[in-house]
Amino acid sequence: MAIHGGNIEEIGRKYKINSKEIIDFSANINPLGLSKSVKKAMIEAIDKVERYPDITYYDLKNSISNFENISSENISLGNGAAEVIFNIVRAIRPKKALLPAPTFSEYEEAVLSIDGDIAYYNLKEENNFKLDNKFIEAIKDDIDIVFICNPNNPTGFLTDNKFIEKVLNRALKTNTVVVIDESFLDFIKENNMYSSKELLKKYKNTIIVKSLTKFFAIPGIRIGYGLCENREINEKINKIVVPWSINIIAAEAIITALEDKKYIDESIINVNEEKIYLYSALKKISNIKVFNPSVNFIMFKLLDNFDLKEELIKKKILIRSCNNYIGLNNSFYRVAVRTRKENEKLISELQKILFDK
Repeated sequence: MAIHGGNIEEIGRKYKINSKEIIDFSANINPLGLSKSVKKAMIEAIDKVERYPDITYYDLKNSISNFENISSENISLGNGAAEVIFNIVRAIRPKKALLPAPTFSEYEEAVLSIDGDIAYYNLKEENNFKLDNKFIEAIKDDIDIVFICNPNNPTGFLTDNKFIEKVLNRALKTNTVVVIDESFLDFIKENNMYSSKELLKKYKNTIIVKSLTKFFAIPGIRIGYGLCENREINEKINKIVVPWSINIIAAEAIITALEDKKYIDESIINVNEEKIYLYSALKKISNIKVFNPSVNFIMFKLLDNFDLKEELIKKKILIRSCNNYIGLNNSFYRVAVRTRKENEKLISELQKILFDK
């Protein structure tokens, strides 16, 4: 199984700490927390759990359709973006995949689950882990599927859609499907130059994956979706999708969430302000190298040789070690953007630990 952030219950048991006392910087969840309107919708949905969800998810798909401005027939649902990724892979059954490294581990897990082979394209630290033209050249005739996380997790690097279009052009020639994970793009207000939505009509070899649980701070109910305008691909995905994969509470929550424009706008403003604060504060700390963030998480490299995650857990602060990402090692860490009070606490403890070292 892939290792992820957000495992505060497991950490609490391991270190004999009350999980409620842990400040979780390991999971990239909206620091504003659950919207009041969404919480109300979830509570009211309790009365509906005695019957099955609508197996077609008509209202949910229409809600996503309006939000994304894409036909509901081009939307596939999943119990979180991870399930959407696995559904795509199990539907297409690629023999070989091309993955940047480092990147989100679920792409690798999905391909390995069907015994597919993986070619890794190693991103370079000296190039700020940026995708370059050699990545495009790596899309050979034997590559059936390519994954691009935009912005990339954990590096935070954003790839503009001009480069993405070059990838799609190349992939058309090699008959390769390109999956673009835009799970964090909603944290950017003006994301037109980064989203590939406008390319879906032109490039039928493209699938966009979105997660709703990060932005709306509801990872516990699990919901994500895929966008694709290729009828053949959509039919393959629909054949393997598990019926009733989205529960009624999750469906009602998302229908309400996507209409909560005030929460959406406040979240974008708040995360951007706290991202700037946290990035600036981290850059002032000696012995770490901070990579420029784009959304609600920041990666940095510790220039000293010790386990920073272990030191911070003693202070009841959990951060994400990146040592299990291909292309990174135990000197790399990722922290989520949290509230100002929590961000200040992290900075204060980091300064103490690094000063002592």
